[in-house]
Amino acid sequence: MDGQARRKRLIEIIRQSDKPVSGTTLANELDVSRQVVVTDIALIRANGIEITSTNRGYVLASENKCKRIIKSHHNDDQILDELFAIVDNGGCAENIIINHRFYNRLEAPLNVSSRRQAKEFMEAIASGKSKSLSSATSGYHYHIISADNEETLDIIEQELKDLGFWLPLDDWILQ
Repeated sequence: MDGQARRKRLIEIIRQSDKPVSGTTLANELDVSRQVVVTDIALIRANGIEITSTNRGYVLASENKCKRIIKSHHNDDQILDELFAIVDNGGCAENIIINHRFYNRLEAPLNVSSRRQAKEFMEAIASGKSKSLSSATSGYHYHIISADNEETLDIIEQELKDLGFWLPLDDWILQ
């Protein structure tokens, strides 16, 4: 299989999966090394197809989804409440962004779209030696959230307001 055919197949595998696909799984399926998979992912991204790397594997960016940036503030004990408010109302927490005083904008993918994924994320934080990214900014952070429509995003935003997590956006995030 030539490189172009392999990359098309790689996209198909990720698109057809209902969960993130690990680099090892892709390498085995395509009968190539993990390094070839990493190179292929980079080439696919360079051609404008959004593939996100998560700690559970690769996912294809949501197609035809509405997206919104939200600013949030809470402590680490409330992370699960925030994620549940997003996913229980039909949304996906695509990432987390902080504006660190010294490091400036830092961003990490989340791609949490279910309670199970939210719990797995929290278990990974609890079992590791790392803290949440938002702990570096005293709980202040941003998310890009996605949903099927603007009305769903409005419902999610209202629930985050009701929980006391939502804050107005700063100008820097929109740049």
